[in-house]
Amino acid sequence: MEKIIEKLREFKAIQEGNVEKGEIIIDISYYGKITLSKNDPDISNETKEDLYLVKKETNGKTEIEFRTDKGVIATIGEAGQVQISQDFKELINENEFLLQLKNVIPLSLEKLEELEKAQNDKTGQKEQISQIEEQTEEREEKDTPKKYIENPKDAKIDPTKKITETKTFYDLLPEAKEKGVVAVVARRKSNLTFEFIGINSAGEEVKLQTLEQTEGTNPSKDIVEINADGSSVKKDQVSAMFKIKNGENEGNQNEGFTVKLGEYGVPEVSYYRRSSELNGYSSIPVNLENTNQKRTDRDVREYMEKTKNTTTNDNIERAEERIDSNENNETELENIDDDPYNDIEDPSEIQIRKAAARCKISVEEFKQELEKQAGDTLEEKIEKAEDEINEQFRGRSGR
Repeated sequence: MEKIIEKLREFKAIQEGNVEKGEIIIDISYYGKITLSKNDPDISNETKEDLYLVKKETNGKTEIEFRTDKGVIATIGEAGQVQISQDFKELINENEFLLQLKNVIPLSLEKLEELEKAQNDKTGQKEQISQIEEQTEEREEKDTPKKYIENPKDAKIDPTKKITETKTFYDLLPEAKEKGVVAVVARRKSNLTFEFIGINSAGEEVKLQTLEQTEGTNPSKDIVEINADGSSVKKDQVSAMFKIKNGENEGNQNEGFTVKLGEYGVPEVSYYRRSSELNGYSSIPVNLENTNQKRTDRDVREYMEKTKNTTTNDNIERAEERIDSNENNETELENIDDDPYNDIEDPSEIQIRKAAARCKISVEEFKQELEKQAGDTLEEKIEKAEDEINEQFRGRSGR
């Protein structure tokens, strides 16, 4: 606590030495070190700065400013909104700045001095003093970046690899790229709790604030899980769910990651989408760097790609109907997705049906024309049949 008080007193003394006529410094609060970076995700230019909240009175009017050693970087307006100073608009990523403020309780010099006096006077208040000391210790620890220590039971995710057909971890969680995260790990904290941690290029742990655990520590929701090659679709329960705050999928907070304990104690991570209509969930595995799991097939990733299939509501309904009607309570992806051909086992039949669709006639009509054609292979016969049907169509159109 003494270090923080001394830090605040020094900063207050500097501010009081620079006050203009009619200004009085009322209080100084400390936020700890925050990360400032330009509003450009492609440029690595992060700096860590001590952030202070300066409350002052100017000609009888109260003003509140956010200051670093570089000057006033933001103010709080009359309506309570944070406004980035004009000189810093191009130098600060506003969303990231506000996100950091949201998760920190500033330490007020006025309150710390009151507690220091109470402690010195031995008037009691031990519990309150202890709480403040814990906060200051945590703050001091937070100011020193924590090095990531490799653990073979951490599930490591490459944020550049695709999770759905078009989305990587960076796309789903832009905060990770903005903070310079080069790897993400899912870690088991206790028997029933997990956490996601980012790791930057310096090997330091980075907190991912837009990924928030939900559904408690033991979710009761059934998840429609699809394995890596689509050969198994079944309902299962997971140990933890983490929603992506302000995610873009079908409104906010309707996508994220599920975690459960896998083989050898390494967490298994899946990406989920939620149907707001059914309050149901569908998930596919996320490929992990340090496991022997099979790579996720393209058609499985496409199933979860919101731009390439029907709504999550339709997918979950089809899956649940199929699972519930099967005595093994399990089915395959090909039975519930949107491909009209992948339930057909005979590849020749698929070729014929696709050709009939191209010609815009029934399968039976196409097969009748196909029987008339000569050729060494089915492909040759199909090509000749298509040519004949198209020629007949042109002839009918010309009359």
